[in-house]
Amino acid sequence: MNVPLYLLSLTVAQLVCAAAAAEERVRPPQDGLASGRRTCRLYCRVGIGFHLQIHPDGRVNGSHEPNQMSVLELVAISQGVIGIRGVHSSRFLAMNRRGRLHATEGFSDDCKFRERFQENSYNTYASVIHRNHRTGRDWYVALNKRGKAKMGSSPRVKSQHVSTHFLPRVSRHDDSERSFQISERSHERRKKPPPPPPPKSPPLKPKVHAETGQRRIQVKYWPKYRFG
Repeated sequence: MNVPLYLLSLTVAQLVCAAAAAEERVRPPQDGLASGRRTCRLYCRVGIGFHLQIHPDGRVNGSHEPNQMSVLELVAISQGVIGIRGVHSSRFLAMNRRGRLHATEGFSDDCKFRERFQENSYNTYASVIHRNHRTGRDWYVALNKRGKAKMGSSPRVKSQHVSTHFLPRVSRHDDSERSFQISERSHERRKKPPPPPPPKSPPLKPKVHAETGQRRIQVKYWPKYRFG
């Protein structure tokens, strides 16, 4: 069967466009094409409070004091789905099929988490592909009261528990970040001191007559009027 040349070229063009679109969907966010990047620290309010940190050796835990390991970059993958990357370690937070948290160099489906906003202004991060398939319960990123990563498959890890609640905090690791200073208005509202009084003019010296050498004192008389 003879196929017209323009139809054949059109079909080839459609296949190329479809392949490019598929490649764009599966391309990891480290290529710099993903939008919605934000740098912050994820603070968990469990125990004494911990910042989620990703180590270069793949470990994931929490630190009470913020440091360079806790500086994270949240990359938007799709609506409500993000990837979490450690800025210092250059590794992505991931969850395996057993619910254990770890960090990987390459981006995969294990690194996709669904970000949900809770009523208490905290966020939860649940794995997109890993969950309890029997009950449908999501597996969340969580830390225990000692700052260690919890198993997302644990029945105690729920969206209502404080171990899964994280608060994004703006990072201050960049020196070029803009800052502002708050000044007290009481100093601004202070009244300026009054200006110093003008210097007094010296008193007039009496005039001295040139011929007699006597001082002449000028006296002014004001007329008085009487009525009646």
